Amino acid sequence: MSITNPRAALALVEHYRTHGFKDAGELLKFIEAFWGLKMPRARVCPEHTPPAEYVAAAFFEEVQNCVCWANRGGGKTLNGALITWLDSVFKPGCETKILGGSLEQSQKMYSHIQERFATPPFQHLVAGEMLKTFTRMAGGGSIQILTASSKSVRGPHPQKLKLDEVDEMAPELYEAALFIPQSARNIKASIQIYSTMHKAYGLMNRVITEAAESGYRIFKWCIFDVMEKCMDRECDGCALWEDCGGKARDADGFIKIDDAITKKRMASRESWEAEALCLMPSQEGLIYKEFDLAIHVV
Repeated sequence: MSITNPRAALALVEHYRTHGFKDAGELLKFIEAFWGLKMPRARVCPEHTPPAEYVAAAFFEEVQNCVCWANRGGGKTLNGALITWLDSVFKPGCETKILGGSLEQSQKMYSHIQERFATPPFQHLVAGEMLKTFTRMAGGGSIQILTASSKSVRGPHPQKLKLDEVDEMAPELYEAALFIPQSARNIKASIQIYSTMHKAYGLMNRVITEAAESGYRIFKWCIFDVMEKCMDRECDGCALWEDCGGKARDADGFIKIDDAITKKRMASRESWEAEALCLMPSQEGLIYKEFDLAIHVV
């Protein structure tokens, strides 16, 4: 699969728009060729799911509502942009709204999408000019980013809703946003959430705790699941060994090992576990860090 020839690239895009992708492998090859992303596929941590598994499940609508609980810098926002772009290109009439914990967060996801539509061979897929907060697709459908206000979540009901960094979102705004998506044009309604869990008793903690009851499937990956493959390094004395235990030798991601070592050395153990390992929400800021609802509340 090559995109060096613009005419061949356009023909390939139109082929998939007409015939679709036969499986996840073909989809991931397309993403690598046209987005330059080699999605991590290795199951480094047995209890986690690699990002490639989320992308395939979301695009082929094997999952309706889901939560991506992942580490800082683990590609959550980029993956949300990728799925939004794929849905818009290959599912005529698909409409998506993006709501972040702030307008700036929403714009981060949207900017990834704008960048792709601004390059060949995708400009013809957009109807008119891409606006600051809204894009209409030539084949029907649209992409819109919302401000973090209750008024913004009222109005039309697209099929897809992306919620980015819900731990920074007001609970009442989150609740109102849940009523946005509706199925239409043979495209399933879905809510997809992306966030770290860095607040004790925050909104993301609640979403994960209530996931089974709410019908969310959890996709979870940590820094080791998206780390580059560890080669030619000695485990003895490695700053990551305590948490890695050799797992990074099976990795196929993009985060540099030296960057991970630097982050661990600079951060507190508490922050490292919450932001990088996705083990627990940070207890920072609590008066009593050992507070437990089951023990201390009657």
